[in-house]
Amino acid sequence: MSTGKYTDNLSYKFVAFGVAVILWMSMLGRKDSTLMKDFELQVIMSPSLELETQIPQLVRVEVAGPRVALKKINQISPVFTVDLANARAGRQVIKLSREGLNLPIGARILTIDPSEFTVVLRHNGAQEAR
Repeated sequence: MSTGKYTDNLSYKFVAFGVAVILWMSMLGRKDSTLMKDFELQVIMSPSLELETQIPQLVRVEVAGPRVALKKINQISPVFTVDLANARAGRQVIKLSREGLNLPIGARILTIDPSEFTVVLRHNGAQEAR
């Protein structure tokens, strides 16, 4: 008569259960790290428009996530991109969001400073001369 599938290799099952509990507890107590980094603000615009106002040169971003993700952020190009290629001439408030950064998986943005800025776009002289 068989002793049963639950009691076979009982010592291996206890060891596997102990390892699983230790791994679970180590992940439960893990805290995400945070990183503050300055990014250069890059604005992509239509060739027919030009900026009439000054824009911030740097954007300070606070990012949280696993240490591996934060190390990757330190290795990427420090550029925050704002796409105004489809913008029209005039005064506009530009809100900065996650789309301006290429972040690794697991990283999330806590704060962006400044979170928005105002620009005045006008048609450039080369376009008006035509």
